[in-house]
Formats: sequence, C-alpha cells, structure tokens
Amino acid sequence: MSIVAQGEGPLIEFKSSFRWDFEQSRINRNLETIVLKTLAGFLNSSHGGTLLIGIADNGEVIGLEQDFKTLKKPNQDGFEQSIMTAVSTQLGADLCSYIHVLFHAVEGKQVCRLLVTPALRPVFLQQNGSPKLFVRTGGATRDLNIQEALEYYQIRWQREK
Repeated sequence: MSIVAQGEGPLIEFKSSFRWDFEQSRINRNLETIVLKTLAGFLNSSHGGTLLIGIADNGEVIGLEQDFKTLKKPNQDGFEQSIMTAVSTQLGADLCSYIHVLFHAVEGKQVCRLLVTPALRPVFLQQNGSPKLFVRTGGATRDLNIQEALEYYQIRWQREK
C-alpha cells in the first residue's frame, strides 16, 4: 500500500491494533480509546483523515489477526462492527456515517483502513468523566484545554454557518 510508504502525518495515522496489546499479549481496552481519540481528531479537523489499523508506527505491517481472535465474530465483519459500536457509544451514533471502513490484504495480512470525513459538529470523547475535544496537530492527536476548544470551535464551525 503506497499510503503506508508515505508515513504518518496530519492526514494519516497508523495503529498496530484496535484492542490487542502486543507488549502484554492480552486484550487492552485502553487501545480502543487511543483509536477513538484519533478518530475524534480526524472528525474535528477540517480535512478528515485516514486511520490504518494493523500497521505499526514505523510502517511495519502487523495485520489484524490478533484483533480478530478477540471478537465474537473473528473476521472483518466482526471487526467493523466492534469499531462502529465503539464510535456509536463513545463518540455518537450520528458519526458512524462519517467513517468508511475498508479492508486490504497487505503483505498477506489484513489491514483496516478507516476513511474519516470532517464532522458537522464538535466531537467529544469522555475521559476521566469529562468531555475532551481532540484535534490533529501535525502527525499527532491532542486534546485542547477549554480556551483552546472555544477558539477552535469558533474557527472550525462558527465560520461555516
């Protein structure tokens, strides 16, 4: 996939997995939150972005096989359902239509490509009991403090009206 060769940047992010922790060899639900942060950042950006799951930060193709094993339906369909359920419950059901899920075989391994279009409203992710607004800054996703979030809202959504 030539998109992998481009590396990570403002519009492209790689994640090794959705829920399988390769270092601890077990399911780690915190990884789901990391994926959701990235999706929220893309949804809140004015350009959207692409998230590739099954690719390490260095571009190594890891695949989804370990993630598949953690699912009730251990296949692409089950993987897509688990991601969309997480988006629906953690970010908002209305946002599922902004995320297009594709699967590709890369180097003989399954990789998931999430194409994210910008949301028409601010997207918040609950963290430690409070809503956080995440945005893409360069090749990273970060949360904004209240002042930054208000200013970003003005620039990103108020001017479009």
